[in-house]
Amino acid sequence: MKVQSAEEGRIAIVTRGHDCGTWCVVYRVVDERYVLLSDGNLRSIQKPKKKQLKHLTLLPISIPVRGKGMSGGPIQDSDIRKALKEAKDAYLNRCNGILTEKEECALVQK
Repeated sequence: MKVQSAEEGRIAIVTRGHDCGTWCVVYRVVDERYVLLSDGNLRSIQKPKKKQLKHLTLLPISIPVRGKGMSGGPIQDSDIRKALKEAKDAYLNRCNGILTEKEECALVQK
């Protein structure tokens, strides 16, 4: 299996586990195998999810996770939620909705 490289801010889709199909952002890179993920909802910036890279599909889209957010202060969960929603809508529109999230997840697991 090809291991993907990750950097902070990269958008990923979880392909394994109970949170399969969840869109999230790489908040921190722990090492060459693990990253910390945040989706702004269940997994906040204060409590990110540790996940192996082999359980993710990294997309060629990045959003800011450092610096200033929309409010002018540090990045908050609301900024991540908004950026993920916009990126997901743009990505799915570009793909013309060929696969839904559940179908995509099912294809990966087979």
